[in-house]
Amino acid sequence: MIRILLVDDQRVIREGLKALLEPEVDFLVVGSANDGQAAIEQVEALKPDVVLIDIQMPRMDGVTATRIITQRFAETKVLVLSSHDDEAFLADALRAGAKGYLLKDTPATELADAVRSVNKGYAQIGPGLFEKINIGSNATHSVASDQVQPRSTALTPLDMEVARALQSFNSQFLPEVVRLAVELGAVERVLAQVDRELKHDLTNLPVLYLVGALSAHADAENKTLALFYLRLGFKEGIRQGLSCEELLLFYQEAARLEEAEEAFTWLTSVDGPWDNEAGLSFLLQEAARMFGLDSAQYRSLLGLKQIRAMRRLSEDCAALGSMLEVLNQVERLCQVLEV
Repeated sequence: MIRILLVDDQRVIREGLKALLEPEVDFLVVGSANDGQAAIEQVEALKPDVVLIDIQMPRMDGVTATRIITQRFAETKVLVLSSHDDEAFLADALRAGAKGYLLKDTPATELADAVRSVNKGYAQIGPGLFEKINIGSNATHSVASDQVQPRSTALTPLDMEVARALQSFNSQFLPEVVRLAVELGAVERVLAQVDRELKHDLTNLPVLYLVGALSAHADAENKTLALFYLRLGFKEGIRQGLSCEELLLFYQEAARLEEAEEAFTWLTSVDGPWDNEAGLSFLLQEAARMFGLDSAQYRSLLGLKQIRAMRRLSEDCAALGSMLEVLNQVERLCQVLEV
């Protein structure tokens, strides 16, 4: 069975696609999503073989989602199903890693055949779009050339600071780069610079931080996208062994996006870096600072601390009881020996 995930911001489109594909005996529609971010979450949870995805969607567009899906989930193939036949959309989708690009008026039989071909790893381009691949290829070549050839103009001091910031994760230096980009009105330019790096490596922690921190400055509507990259950076930072101080950089940026409650849940995950005695004390202080002493966050953590204290007391009493039992046995033995 070919497991399929449907992604489109219009419910009627998703339901129509499901009705078209489900009669195929070798297809199983395992889920659907209405935007790119939800699609990524569904891919992680459902492990589909093929994702049918639209291009223009709220929160996160299909090209960005395609790039993330193809980099993080190598076994999942992406087939774009769009109403746009513009070569720019085609080029962007293919550069992002899509295995194919079809228009939404594609007949059901051709769509089904394309899904099977993409699942096998073959590229599928809809009729009328094939001749535009050269345009997309030229654009791809142009971008690649721009990345490897020397620039004709000298690097600015900010360019050099950004390049330096991308070399290692420095929790003091990275926020300074963000501050400098904002002050100089160069947020869009720096964001484009680091976004090129992101397309090649979704595990680069300095890039994830800078894209997340700068996205909200570039456009207030990018808050959701900014939060996504900061969350991704936080999780990847745990996997790569960042210190608690370094991980807090992602959390603090997310909290500034008026998403403090969600960001705080990152810190309180079970078996996370703060799931210990010292970490619990820090979390209590942070909850009191962010939400107040009467908040659910603070009271929950305080209750957890009290439970752990009672558990330690119980364990100490149990150990003390064992020691008293040993002493009693020694005392009885001494009495026997005296007799």
